[in-house]
Amino acid sequence: MRVCTPPEELAELRARQARLLADLGVLDAGEDAELAAVVRVAAAVTGVPCATVNLLDARWQHQLAPHGFAGASTPRDESLCSATTTGAPAPQVYDDLASHPEHASNPWVDGRRARVRAYATAPLVVDGTTVGTLCVFDEAPHAFAPDAGERLADLASVVVALFQRRRQARELADLAVANAAARDQAEAAAAHVGRSEAFTRALLEALPVGVVAADADGGLTLFNRVARQWHGLGDAHTVEQLRLTPEVVEAFGLATVDGRPMAVSELPLQRVLAEGRVRDVELAIPSPDGSPRLLRASGDRVVDAAGRVTGAVVALMDVTAQRRLEARLREAALHDALTGLPNRALLVDRIEQALRVQEREGLPAALLYCDLDGFKAVNDTLGHAAGDAALLRMAATLSAAVRPGDTVARIGGDEFVVLCPGTGSESAAHALAARVGRVLGAPTDGGPPLRSSTGVTLSRRGDTPDTLLRRADAAMYAVKRSRR
Repeated sequence: MRVCTPPEELAELRARQARLLADLGVLDAGEDAELAAVVRVAAAVTGVPCATVNLLDARWQHQLAPHGFAGASTPRDESLCSATTTGAPAPQVYDDLASHPEHASNPWVDGRRARVRAYATAPLVVDGTTVGTLCVFDEAPHAFAPDAGERLADLASVVVALFQRRRQARELADLAVANAAARDQAEAAAAHVGRSEAFTRALLEALPVGVVAADADGGLTLFNRVARQWHGLGDAHTVEQLRLTPEVVEAFGLATVDGRPMAVSELPLQRVLAEGRVRDVELAIPSPDGSPRLLRASGDRVVDAAGRVTGAVVALMDVTAQRRLEARLREAALHDALTGLPNRALLVDRIEQALRVQEREGLPAALLYCDLDGFKAVNDTLGHAAGDAALLRMAATLSAAVRPGDTVARIGGDEFVVLCPGTGSESAAHALAARVGRVLGAPTDGGPPLRSSTGVTLSRRGDTPDTLLRRADAAMYAVKRSRR
């Protein structure tokens, strides 16, 4: 519901949003792979084809990283997302906008710009002000999951974190430029050298990133405060006696991201001395709890006025939380939220692998397409909680009935698919389907027996995931019709 805001407050809000967008520098940042990845995940986890980041300045709505449609800048007053920028911002989820009078006449709904029906949005709040939204939509109505708003809000916080991280990086770069200018001025006047060095030391100690340096012979000359903390060194510790040696690698636990101890030649500082520059090299060091801390390193050589190499400097950024979040997002994009089973995207990937094995070795795969009978009646009479419980039992029962190398996936409301590579024959596939039926029909303490209409097919040479799934789906419907 749109909140009526006094004109003077609305003008101040729009001015504040425009200032924040200029400060963040996101409108002129160009293509952004990380932002595009978050937008794609937003579409995947909510089950709709289109998603985008909407940003609002004084007059316009700008669409960043649009997924599933072209995207454009359009007048702010027509924006669906601007309703969330006043009042208390919160996620909004609409299965069908056309059924809401306050939105049915919006140009994005009634056909003047688009025909958006399903729509969900979460606000992007920066420094206490909503500057836009992360939204997903479809031109057809869509029944969103009950937690769609929460999951979209989680992804909106990732977008805000990306914006703030880039603003911080730009501020650090500006600070470094200011420091370089101050240092150059100090070097031009000998009387200011001491003050410049003190300023540089204070700046290095205050930076929220690690900074390490070595001389041209590989002797360590600098660990700032953050680098000392990460490497387990006290503030009073000096590093002048340390060199880039295997002993230092072992003492600090320096490793590649897959846990292999690094060779001296792989160390970012050593690579800078050898190659001149490194960018975005990742490594791991132990954190206090023993888990790996993932660092991203970039560095350059230090040269004197005559062009001689005098050392190397490397800046380190802690990307542990970012990598963990990326892993969770990848997991969410490939697994069903309710059951934790692989979703359609991961199933298709595994079918492709099974088909490649068949091309090489001639062993077909069996595909079982299982539709839970009576599921709609359970939902309608006992409620969605009972329906979810039945789906969870179905997932657990199927997983227990198959081999460790088989894949059980949920690809729709009550539709499950079992992929069994290397099954060999039609009779073996039907025997597997019969076993699944017996296991499902056995009574359990968790509820009444389950019944599934199961279609069975074997893969053929030349199959694609789509043709194999369609054939199994048709077999399932044939079973269902035979029971009527």
